[in-house]
Amino acid sequence: MSPTHRHPTHPVGSDRVLDVAGIAWADGRVLPASEATVPLADDGVLRGDAVFEAVLVRAGRTHALEAHLARLRRSADALDLPLPDVRDVVTDLLVAWGERDGALKVLVTRGGTVRGLLTSVTWPDSLALAVLDLPWRSTISGVKTLSYAANQWAIRQARARDADDALIVEGQRLLELPTGAVCLVRDGRLLTPDPARLPILDSVTIGAIDDAVGLERGLPDLDDLRAADEVFVASATRPILPVHVVLLGDDELELPAPGPVTSRVRTAFDHHIEATLDPLP
Repeated sequence: MSPTHRHPTHPVGSDRVLDVAGIAWADGRVLPASEATVPLADDGVLRGDAVFEAVLVRAGRTHALEAHLARLRRSADALDLPLPDVRDVVTDLLVAWGERDGALKVLVTRGGTVRGLLTSVTWPDSLALAVLDLPWRSTISGVKTLSYAANQWAIRQARARDADDALIVEGQRLLELPTGAVCLVRDGRLLTPDPARLPILDSVTIGAIDDAVGLERGLPDLDDLRAADEVFVASATRPILPVHVVLLGDDELELPAPGPVTSRVRTAFDHHIEATLDPLP
């Protein structure tokens, strides 16, 4: 669906033109993202003690918002972090953004700071992944917090190898990307790591792909990766992005990007998204 290109306006009627590249919600106001601030003494800033969610926006409508808010609650509960109602943040940002595409993030800190961010987003046609073997399990594995230093370090290591992103493994076991999930295609079947048995985030997008086309959650390993016909990654703001090469030690696993199955799944999932978008605010 083609986005409209009108300038967003403040939801309470301000005539101020906001930055179309990104807007933020802070203390009940929508303002250009470049003008939003966070208290420096907040533990969300000083220690990463905060939770967040990222949600796809299509033509001004969110996708799977309730599932993302439920995961936000689970993350907050895991950290014993008080979670206020953030629906006004989402609504205000969507009204200001207009009927355009984007990525919406909501974060809540230990210090009680609530912020929202809505930006446009673009992705390349396909990705190169570098496999990194890292100790990924922690006491808060699977919790979506702002403590992303290890995730960002992994991405930098992958880029140092001329890859776009990292594929995290522990020993032989495939886990996830620093900011997304991985799915293998073999003989027409879809296989993805199981968050119920692995220290990874329970992906809302993988759940939606399962609803749309069906997939298998399991314990894929490096042998499964080597045998894959196709590989794609998925997250809320980049649903189904094919992988054209995986750097695995000294090997380069070249893959069709997109392959025929990934193409079919991506088309079916795109239709599923359009059919299940949340109502306009």
